[in-house]
Amino acid sequence: MKVFFVNERLAFGSAIKTCQHVERLRAVGITHVLNLRRRENRKMRKFRYLWLRFADNKRPRPPWFYRRALAFYRRAMSAADSKLFVMCHHGICRSSSLTYFLLRASGAGAQEAEQLLLNARPRARLIRAYKDSGDDFLRSP
Repeated sequence: MKVFFVNERLAFGSAIKTCQHVERLRAVGITHVLNLRRRENRKMRKFRYLWLRFADNKRPRPPWFYRRALAFYRRAMSAADSKLFVMCHHGICRSSSLTYFLLRASGAGAQEAEQLLLNARPRARLIRAYKDSGDDFLRSP
């Protein structure tokens, strides 16, 4: 499992698969997990979590996807001591793209959000369809 913090309270990375992964996340203060994998992961149940099942198909996400992710993020961030971990299979495409969206929703500019991701993980890939559909959601009334 890989964990990449973009700021003090938001991280992204690869799947939680073992009890040691759970312990490692707890050790760095993770309280919430947003799972983007297609399969459910019982290890994430050790945290407050949201499971948004999506294949890494490089296609735009529907508005409800962003609405649910943003609501979960805002609830998580309402507690001063919470930290959110966004996970997918490898921690390269889906989790980094949703983390980009959450940074943008929190007021970061496009370049700033992208730079935070790449500083945390240079291999991170922002998938254009994911990025554009998230930005479209943020622009919608």
